[in-house]
Amino acid sequence: METSTDSTTSAAENFNATHPDIRTPAELLRSSASAVWLFLVIATVVSWALGTDHGFVDSVRTASLIVLVVAFVKVRFVGLYFMELKDAPLPLRVLIEVYCLVVCCLTIGFYLAG
Repeated sequence: METSTDSTTSAAENFNATHPDIRTPAELLRSSASAVWLFLVIATVVSWALGTDHGFVDSVRTASLIVLVVAFVKVRFVGLYFMELKDAPLPLRVLIEVYCLVVCCLTIGFYLAG
């Protein structure tokens, strides 16, 4: 049995043609999900640094408020980008946005009241 090979078609092109949903590492690094993931990692490091009293903020209360806000921003980004709610119908997108805002404000309000 003889197989013919075309010199203009590479193995990568054949793989991409049969698996169109698989992206290259370079494409993954340029995606918005990768940028959001990097933001989430940086936000986690900032929250950790503030929460472990590294002296970035003088007031514990201020540090706690920053950590709470960062946490809810992270919840929003996870919902929008990793639960794919950014492409959801408008009522569902508004629901997640309002949920994050209301719960964040209530949590901060309870913290400041207590």
